[in-house]
Amino acid sequence: MSVNASSPASSGPAGSHFEGQVGAHYLLSLLIGAEPRGLPGTTIDRVEFQRAAEGHPLDDIIVHARDERGQPAILEIQVKRGLSFTPSDQVFRQVVAQIAEASQRPDFFGSRYDLAIAIARGSAKIDGAYQDVLTWARQLGSAETFITRIERPGSSNPAMRTFVATFRSNLMEAGVVHDDEMVWRLLSKLQILVFDYTAAGSAPEALERERAVRALHPEETARAEALRRNLIELAIEVASSAGDRTRARLIDDVRHWSFRLAGDRRYSIAHNALAEASSHALSDIANRVGDVSLMREGHLGAVRVALGQGRYVEIRGDAGVGKSGLLKHLARQCSAESRIIMLSPGRTKPGEWTELKGSLGFDGGARDLLVDLAAGGGATLFIDGLDPDPSARTSNRSRCAGAK
Repeated sequence: MSVNASSPASSGPAGSHFEGQVGAHYLLSLLIGAEPRGLPGTTIDRVEFQRAAEGHPLDDIIVHARDERGQPAILEIQVKRGLSFTPSDQVFRQVVAQIAEASQRPDFFGSRYDLAIAIARGSAKIDGAYQDVLTWARQLGSAETFITRIERPGSSNPAMRTFVATFRSNLMEAGVVHDDEMVWRLLSKLQILVFDYTAAGSAPEALERERAVRALHPEETARAEALRRNLIELAIEVASSAGDRTRARLIDDVRHWSFRLAGDRRYSIAHNALAEASSHALSDIANRVGDVSLMREGHLGAVRVALGQGRYVEIRGDAGVGKSGLLKHLARQCSAESRIIMLSPGRTKPGEWTELKGSLGFDGGARDLLVDLAAGGGATLFIDGLDPDPSARTSNRSRCAGAK
């Protein structure tokens, strides 16, 4: 198998404005030192564009990053405005062939080397069944367990089974190994990232503007939208010549545009402490009966649609109907893309913010930390049990707030 690469300058990237928007998202993360979406727990070293000729088959955007231990991590992103991921989707077939090509790299399975498909719109199946398949592939420890759960009626659903079968069929057409082991291993490396900039009142677009505000000196915040537009144009320009940007060079670009930048804000110790506490809080929530995971597809899809339209989503219902389980399911999906913060009555110590910031080793204010997480595009906040008082009219409400 080989990749036929043409000159980016002559062919140009398809859907260039949307690619520019996605590219600008990662350039902004690079600029403010934020964790890149799709590689939580890392900091970006360099962002490359259109690098098929250099051995990156998913070539639209390649993010090079490092984790807190200094270990390298790579995310290859193929940007497609729309995919259905169905058996008749020829574009998905081509992307799977690119995934198969990427898997031939000698460092692919032995390192943190992930792949993503960035799309402009989700759907009930994309946001529900297909994301569930990818979450299972990451969380289950063997191909046998994964395939058994996918094939067992009552555990998965027809949309999930069709997605896996389509992925396998596309691998076979690409002429590569397509057994259970390979299907599971590749799906565990894959993410579907939705960047819905086109919806009316788009929450992702509003958050991008806030991130741009966070990047600028307080006296420059009125120019945040101008900074964002410049970054989109820069991403398109750099992609046209298969170029790249480091943070130092990107800062030079921004200063050349006569923007003044804010200073660094790095709260990595507090971020890591929050991540560990959130993992423990999620583990406390039961969402299984025996060997069956409770899916709640309709409700999950509704929450994802709501998060694409607004900043906050509140889940209400009587005690015991499964609100916490739904929250856990969504948190597990989100954790592959970015940090999550999970707060629950059982894990949140009395004493409000004073007690919490002490446990995090943080000396700033609550707003400082939350704004840093949100502006970095690297967290979704989940709160379980907003009404712990059993006398409350609606008990145990749950809330999630998106900040991608």
